[in-house]
Amino acid sequence: MPHVFINYRSGDGEQASAHLDDALRQRFGDDASFRDGRSIRLGRDFREELRESVRSCEVLLVLAGPGWAAHPELRRESDWVREEILEALRNDVLIVPVLLGRGTPRPSKADLPPELASVADRQCLTYEAHRAEYDVPAIIQALTKVIPAFAKAEEERSSQVESASNQMRDVRTQTAVQTGIHHGDVNSTVNGSTGPGSTTTHFHAATGPVNTGPGSQHAPQFSGDGPVNYTADNHGTVHNSFGNRTADQEKK
Repeated sequence: MPHVFINYRSGDGEQASAHLDDALRQRFGDDASFRDGRSIRLGRDFREELRESVRSCEVLLVLAGPGWAAHPELRRESDWVREEILEALRNDVLIVPVLLGRGTPRPSKADLPPELASVADRQCLTYEAHRAEYDVPAIIQALTKVIPAFAKAEEERSSQVESASNQMRDVRTQTAVQTGIHHGDVNSTVNGSTGPGSTTTHFHAATGPVNTGPGSQHAPQFSGDGPVNYTADNHGTVHNSFGNRTADQEKK
């Protein structure tokens, strides 16, 4: 069953409901949230499906735009926005209003039907479409504090990130960028030889493997009067010159 039930009115909060639904499911899996347009199962009685999902969720997000409290439907018993909130109140589900836009006022008790008046006292969150990149992570962070399954998932994600730690030991003469788990020393020498190490880079030296992965590598030795572009495996010497041919080349 879902952890978060998204309550919204058609024509008011569809875009925000879809965005929050997608963000929650991408981060915490398909059971993270319920949104009627996606979640009601084929062939099921939608009324029972809605009530059951509200009763089993941990948080009911009430998406409220500027005219939400004054909407006449909110005062009709057949209104499902109203019925979902009442079902949450009857089952002690945590209700969190989400104000759609920073200009949207918090609903007041005077503006709400008496049976929904307690919603006005709830601490609110804010969602604004052009600030979604900031508002959605803030909403997720707030939900993580009150939903144990979300908190556990975040802890596991954090531990996985920490396990990919830097394993390089001694780094000499230059900055080394680790793109994966690496064990050993990193050395770099220009016009000379290096000390011992598992990964070395040489310039103008007799040998010079640039190690980008496991396995033996044989670096070419370049000599000659011109540039050499080398992209294939080589176990010998590459000679290249431009202009005058060398004496060895004249003999061939």
